[in-house]
Amino acid sequence: MKATMALPRQEYKAPALSRGLSIIEHLAQDGVPKSMGQLVSELGLSFNQLYRIVHCLLAEGYLYQDKARRYSLTDKIEVKHAVSPVQRFAVSPPCQSLMRDFVWQTNQSCHLASLQAENFVVLAHAYPEFSPVIGAREGSTLNAVKSSSALLFLALASDQAALRLIRHYPLGPEHRANLQQQLTAIGTQGFCEVKHDRIIGLTSLSFPVTGQDGRAEGVITCPYFDHVPGDYDELKRRLRALAEALSQTYRQ
Repeated sequence: MKATMALPRQEYKAPALSRGLSIIEHLAQDGVPKSMGQLVSELGLSFNQLYRIVHCLLAEGYLYQDKARRYSLTDKIEVKHAVSPVQRFAVSPPCQSLMRDFVWQTNQSCHLASLQAENFVVLAHAYPEFSPVIGAREGSTLNAVKSSSALLFLALASDQAALRLIRHYPLGPEHRANLQQQLTAIGTQGFCEVKHDRIIGLTSLSFPVTGQDGRAEGVITCPYFDHVPGDYDELKRRLRALAEALSQTYRQ
């Protein structure tokens, strides 16, 4: 019986592809925008090895460059277990401080939610300690076609992000047409308010937290409970101001 000699497997190397994947994985795992200098240092590669690849990924829409010339991943590609910039922002001290200030001023709770995988999930919340409140907790999944948070996101997010949220949700032709009409109205006014269908006196009010491109990256929501003393119009003004402050801080 003749011995069979195993032939060595031929390997094809693509250094540029490997470096491109390394850039994507690094930005996904860290979740923090990086300058070209930081990428060179942290990946242990030279400027010449990264420059063309980074600009190719930028041109193809996989990377976004902010005003400070830092690079981050767009939502064109979904990386498993990636920490998104808005997730990291939600637990940051500046975000937490702004949300606590709103709670202190209004005596109402608030929560920040965004797209995670294909669900709309609460990333952070703040609530008054000595008043009866109704609010969503971290990790809660919100209804994609009923909650004010998700409806506002669908109206103001990028088409790709909105599709990720809605594509697996079963909608009949009539419901889909009604939803499109509702989203058009929400997008025009720039915020969303929904009265709860089971809890009397509860209205969810939502404003967008926007990225550099003006699209919604997250949504800040106050479940306004009219059993708690306070003026609704004043609360709306303060929540709008909170959304603007969060957006400005997020974009820095």
